[in-house]
Amino acid sequence: MDILEFLVINMVMNNKTEVNRIIIQNELLCKKCNDVIWSKYRHDFKYCKCGSVAVDGGTDYLRRVGNLVESVERSMSMDEDVLRDCQEALHWAQDTERNDLGTVLAIIRVLRQHDLLDMNKF
Repeated sequence: MDILEFLVINMVMNNKTEVNRIIIQNELLCKKCNDVIWSKYRHDFKYCKCGSVAVDGGTDYLRRVGNLVESVERSMSMDEDVLRDCQEALHWAQDTERNDLGTVLAIIRVLRQHDLLDMNKF
């Protein structure tokens, strides 16, 4: 199964996909015109510059229209628990008056704890 089939099978009408995942970016790259398009909110339907492909749904659902063979899927989703832990880390950093770096590091620690970072790149 390729990524396009996976996304079509897992399209949703709320912002959750299988296993409690939250859509955090609804984005597509058109290979024809090299335009990156994204949908920010529900019913935010956007075509690429050449009109070959379109996205819709924001963080509520993934909808694709057009010649999908000429596109690269760039959407992201995150496990609901991980997103909640990132939000808690952000609130902790704010409550303890961490500076910008401290805030970023708090979120990075959460991503590392959930094995979402490639430690070879650090």
